[in-house]
Amino acid sequence: MFYLNRGGGPEGPYEEGRIAAMIHSGELTQGGVCPVGQNQWWALNQIPAFAQALAQRAAASAPTPGGYGPPPAGHGAPPGYGPPAGYGAPPAQPPVYGPAPTAYGPPAAAAPPVGAGYGPGPTAPGYGPPPGPTSGGYGPPPGAVPNPGARRTIPGEKKKGGRTLLIVGLVFVLLAFLATTAVGAYLLFFNKSQAVAMSAAMPRDSEMLLELTDLHQLVVDFKDVEYLDTSLRDDKRVFDDTADSIAKAFDISLDDARALLVTTRSAGIAARKLATQPEAALAIGFSSAGPVESLLKSPRFVASGALGQTGKRYLLTKKQLTSSVGQDVLLKGLADAELGSGKEVLVWFPDQKLIAVGSEAFVNDLAKVIESGAAAIDTNPSYQAASKDFDDSARLTAFLDPTVLSSVGDAKVKELIDGYFKPAGPITGTLGVKSAGFVGTLTGRVIGSKLPKASSYDPPVKLELPARLPVETFAYVALQTQMKMSGAEAQKMLLEQLEAANPRSAREAQQGVEQMEKALGVSLAKLIDGLGGEAALAIAAPADLSLDAGLLSPGPQAAANFNVTWVQQLKDDAELKRLSTQLKQKLIPAVREVTMTEDGPGFTLTPRGAPLPVSLRVKFFDKHLFITAGGNTLCDRAEGAFSKGDRTLKDEAAHQAALGALPEKHHVRLWLDTGRISDAVFKNPLIRAKAAENGMQLEKFRLTGPQRVTTALSVTSSVENEVWTYRVDALNLQALAPLGLGAASLSGLGRRSGLPPL
Repeated sequence: MFYLNRGGGPEGPYEEGRIAAMIHSGELTQGGVCPVGQNQWWALNQIPAFAQALAQRAAASAPTPGGYGPPPAGHGAPPGYGPPAGYGAPPAQPPVYGPAPTAYGPPAAAAPPVGAGYGPGPTAPGYGPPPGPTSGGYGPPPGAVPNPGARRTIPGEKKKGGRTLLIVGLVFVLLAFLATTAVGAYLLFFNKSQAVAMSAAMPRDSEMLLELTDLHQLVVDFKDVEYLDTSLRDDKRVFDDTADSIAKAFDISLDDARALLVTTRSAGIAARKLATQPEAALAIGFSSAGPVESLLKSPRFVASGALGQTGKRYLLTKKQLTSSVGQDVLLKGLADAELGSGKEVLVWFPDQKLIAVGSEAFVNDLAKVIESGAAAIDTNPSYQAASKDFDDSARLTAFLDPTVLSSVGDAKVKELIDGYFKPAGPITGTLGVKSAGFVGTLTGRVIGSKLPKASSYDPPVKLELPARLPVETFAYVALQTQMKMSGAEAQKMLLEQLEAANPRSAREAQQGVEQMEKALGVSLAKLIDGLGGEAALAIAAPADLSLDAGLLSPGPQAAANFNVTWVQQLKDDAELKRLSTQLKQKLIPAVREVTMTEDGPGFTLTPRGAPLPVSLRVKFFDKHLFITAGGNTLCDRAEGAFSKGDRTLKDEAAHQAALGALPEKHHVRLWLDTGRISDAVFKNPLIRAKAAENGMQLEKFRLTGPQRVTTALSVTSSVENEVWTYRVDALNLQALAPLGLGAASLSGLGRRSGLPPL
C-alpha cells in the first residue's frame, strides 16, 4: 500500500497494482509515493515495479521505426528525476511536495538547491544519512526506514518505567482543571497571541501525537454545552482559586499566577518507538514568555544547564506543605511534583515560548525541530493523511501511526488482524464541543483477506425507525440491515466466515439452520431476502420509575416496569408471516406456561394461570415486523407510538439534540438517556450520599428537562480500493461515569432490606 502525491496533498493509500495501472493508462506520469508505515517520499522510478511500468509506458508510446531494436536500458525515466541523494524531507510550508514534474530534484549530477523540490537535503539539521531505494522492496528495507532526527538507541539502555506517564498525567490534569473554568471569553478576546502548534514542534518520526490545539477556545466552547448548569458555578472564583493554588505551590505572586493561566494556549503529547523502547514528551505552548519566566524564578526551579541552542534545563523540586489539612487537590498535586531529576528533562525554550517535559532524546529532537528547522511530524506523509480527518471545530486531535499495530507476536491474533484489521492508514481521533455536549470521533482504515468485497458495500443511511419509538424509551440501538447480496449469498458468506474462525461451530450452525428450515418449512435465505433497510431494538420504562426494593428484586413483577421492543423494516413480509404461522401451529402450543391469542398474522402470549401484567406481542404494521414484550401498559405505549405516532422520540428535544451532534447517516446508532437514568438512580438518598463522598457535584448537571445530558454513539464505514474506513462518533461518553458509581452502590444497597424509595 502506498500514499501517492501528484503535486498536491497525499492520496490513497493505493495497492501497488492500482498505481501501476494508473501509470500504464497514462493517468499518472510523475509523482511521489510513500509506503504505508514509512515517512519518506520516493520518486516513482525509485520503486522497481513503478519504474518498470514507466519504462513500459514510455516504450509503448514512443515511435519505433522499422529496423530498430528495443529502446536502450534505462529508457523512459521521466525528466527531472534526480538520484536518490536528491531527496530530502517534504518542506514544512506549502506546496508540500513541490511542483510536478520537476519536484523530485535537479538532473543527475546536480545537488538539490535549498528550498527546491522536497525541501532540505539529507544533510539538513536533524536528518540522518541519505536514503536510497533498495532493489527488492519499496524504499528502505524494514528496520532501516529513514527517521530524520531520531536518536540512536544507547546500548544497554533499559525501557523506562511509568514515571513519564505520571508526569504527563499530572500536567494534563492541571490543564483539564483549568479548562473547566469559564474565563475563556476574557482569554479569547483579550489575549490574541498564538503559541507554537504541536504538529510543527514534535519530531517527524513521532508515532503518536495528542494535541490540544487551543485551550482558550475550548474553555469558551464549554459555555455552549446546554446540560452544564453554569448558573450554579462562580467562574471568577474558580479562576481565582486555581491561581491561588498555583501561587502557593510555586511561591509566586497571585498576579503572576493569573498571568500564567491567561497565557497558556496549547499542549501536546507525542511519542515514538512505542513497540520497543518508548520515548515521549509533553509540551505546553504559551502566548507570552514573561509569566513563564516569573514562574521559573520560583525557588522550586533549579537551573541545570542547557539543551539545544536556546533551551534552558531546570529541575523542579518538591515543596513540603506546612499542613495538608484543608488544602485542595490541585495544590497538593503541584506541591508534590518533581521533574527533571531522573531520565526525564524539563526544558524551557524562551524564543519559542514552549516548555517540554519528557525523554531527553525526544526533547533533544524537539529542539532541533523548533530551533534548527528539522522536519516536524507535520511533514510525515502518514500524519498528513491523518490531518484530513481534522476540521476547524476539533479542539483536541489525536494521531497514531499504523505501524505501531504491526508488531503482534501471537500467531492467532496476527491471523485475526490480517484477516479483518490490518492497518492501511493512520488512526485518528478528535474531540469537539457542541450544544448537546462533547463529541469524540475515532477513525481507522483497515484491509483484510476476510473482509467483504467492495462490491457488497452499502453506504450509510438516515435511520428513521427510532423516531417512532415511545418517549418512555431510555435506550436503543438502530442499525442498517440493507445489503446488496442475496439472502443465499449472505448466508454463505456468514457460514464461510464462521468456518474460518471455528470450523466446528460452522458445522453446528449449518446443521441448526437445516433442522429449523425442515421443522418450520421456511428458508433462511428467503427470510434474509425479506429484510428491509433498517431495524431498531429499544428498552423503555415509566417516566416516574421508582428505584426501590421491588424494582431491584428479580421476578415477573419487576419485569412489568420495563419493555423491550424490536422493529424490523421489511421489503417482503411473506416469508416472515409464513414463519409466524408455523410458530403458532407447531411450536407455541407445546409451551404450557403461556396462553396464545391470535392477532391476524401475528399473535400475543400471556402467562398461563398467574394474573401478571406482562405479555409478548408479535404484529405486522405496514411492512414492519413489530415485536414488543414487558409490562402491558408499556407494550400498549410502544404500539401506539409506532402505529399512530403517539408521543414519540421525534418530539423529544434531548433526543433530537443528540442526533444533531452526530453525522446524519449511520450504519449503527446507539442512544442512551443518561440524564434520566442518572436522575432515577441518584434520587435515592443513600446513593446520592455516596456520590457526594466521591466529590460528584450532581447539581451542576441537568439530568431532567429538554436540555438534559444524553449519550449517543454512531458507526459508519466506507470502502475505496478495498480499504475499509471505519468512523465512530461518540457523544458524552464521560456522562456514563456517574452511572458506574451508581451501579457500584446498587450492588451493595440492593442486598439491604428496606432500600429507601425515591
